[in-house]
Amino acid sequence: MRRRNAWSRLWQFLLRAEWIILPSAAALFFFGFWMQWSIAGGEAIPKGHVIRMMASFGALCIAASYSAKRWRNQAYLFYGFVLFLLVFVLLTGRATNNAKRWIDLWGGFKIQPSELAKMALILFLSRWFADHPRPRRLKEVLAPAVFCAVPGFLILAEPDLGTALTIVPLFLGMVWLAGLPWKQWRWLVILPALISPFAFLHLQDYQRERMDTWWRQDALTLEEKADAGYHLWHAKLAVGSGGLHGFGWAMGPENRLDRLPERHNDFIFPVIAEENGFFGAAFFLFLYASLPWILLVRASRYRDPFTRLVISGVGIHFAVHLVMNVGVSTGLWPTTGLPLPMVSFGGTSMAVSGLFLGLVLAVSARPGPVFSARAFED
Repeated sequence: MRRRNAWSRLWQFLLRAEWIILPSAAALFFFGFWMQWSIAGGEAIPKGHVIRMMASFGALCIAASYSAKRWRNQAYLFYGFVLFLLVFVLLTGRATNNAKRWIDLWGGFKIQPSELAKMALILFLSRWFADHPRPRRLKEVLAPAVFCAVPGFLILAEPDLGTALTIVPLFLGMVWLAGLPWKQWRWLVILPALISPFAFLHLQDYQRERMDTWWRQDALTLEEKADAGYHLWHAKLAVGSGGLHGFGWAMGPENRLDRLPERHNDFIFPVIAEENGFFGAAFFLFLYASLPWILLVRASRYRDPFTRLVISGVGIHFAVHLVMNVGVSTGLWPTTGLPLPMVSFGGTSMAVSGLFLGLVLAVSARPGPVFSARAFED
């Protein structure tokens, strides 16, 4: 009987899960592998990135094997576990470039808790607003705002400004999707905007220097281009020099001459634009944007608030990273470190991307869409 029930659950999972997200995700993983190969020189296959892709697929399978009910029941527990990791990394984490962001594991592996924090917040907010549906007043979102602020401040303390900044649009997007009226929601945007100038006083010296460089990016001196504005200058140079068709795979000057820092991770988009040109970069942006668009559209079909918010939250996560990463590379935002999920080299980021995709498959396999026969079966 148990074996029959197990096969029945597996069959229902195969029928109901949102498999439509996987073609776009697979294309992005392949695109990332192709560009990492180019960055590695175009000769030997980047085995490290292949291992990370395999780890991401394993994470997808693990996340998909959990039921939606289990994910919901353990959302708060997972949040608490990640909060513990964020405190642990500040106390005992390995310092690299004056930042404590990684916990060393066995076999040379390491984990970045701030990447897991994004998933923990999506699960937490989805569970919270499923238990407290359709908030109508600001005080009803005060508690989840505090629970988002705590990991945000811990991440800032590492420091990791880029990851901390992603929490703000993620929270705002999920609060809006939870049903907070526009008249109330707008204050969540206006109030932080009013106090943001005071936050400038608490930035570190190098962060203020980056802000100043970004503000004057069209009037930098040669000395500034070789110092504080080095990342931004070479990123924009790579993007602009690609033209319509680009230099070709593994032929970009900024890439081959190793002039673009962190081109395998935070600044991978300039390599894409340099070697594939305007048409290739536009195709990549369309391909990447299609994933959050599909997630948000599919999420609207579910009546269960937890399922709807989880799928929407994952879509917001990928959209925010795309906008911020590409915006930094093109000078739209101040320079800050933030990987492009499924494309950049980061191991934890790759694994968390797999967890996100598996999470979507897991929760979508349980409740039915709004306008379907099985919407009223559960």
